[in-house]
Amino acid sequence: MTNDETPSQQSQPVEQSEVFGPIDAGALREIRDLIMEQEPLAETASLDDPLNPQTLSVELSDGVGAASTARIDIRWSLTENYAIHYTDDRNQNFRFDCHPKPDAPRRHFHPPPDAPSRPVEESCIAVSETGLVTRAILQRWRYAYAHETFKGINDAENPP
Repeated sequence: MTNDETPSQQSQPVEQSEVFGPIDAGALREIRDLIMEQEPLAETASLDDPLNPQTLSVELSDGVGAASTARIDIRWSLTENYAIHYTDDRNQNFRFDCHPKPDAPRRHFHPPPDAPSRPVEESCIAVSETGLVTRAILQRWRYAYAHETFKGINDAENPP
């Protein structure tokens, strides 16, 4: 089920949005539909603003390990930058990002438990197409969920 009527989340600062690029609303809708089709634990997938979306939020009915709920927030730009952030009710976080970042690979991973801004690791996700990146994220989330740990979440070779 989708819901485009969730209250708006704060937009990124102008300086960051210039680096990230304008949001691709079509890509967010494509990702929303794919996640709802592919992920049985996705309860809702909502755009923060139906007319000018900045973030897609996916609510999961379970989290990794002891977490009972989780959310994945997704931003995708017209310049094919993305930021995909997992968080759960145990305050565990990780992010798979692709955007310019000084002293870091363009495709990078912010590891759990708190997804720090620095240091980051090179991301295992090498694909760039919207559908493939979405499937790679779902695969890595499913890996962590099945193993009940975040250990090894960025150790795959070019998922999906």
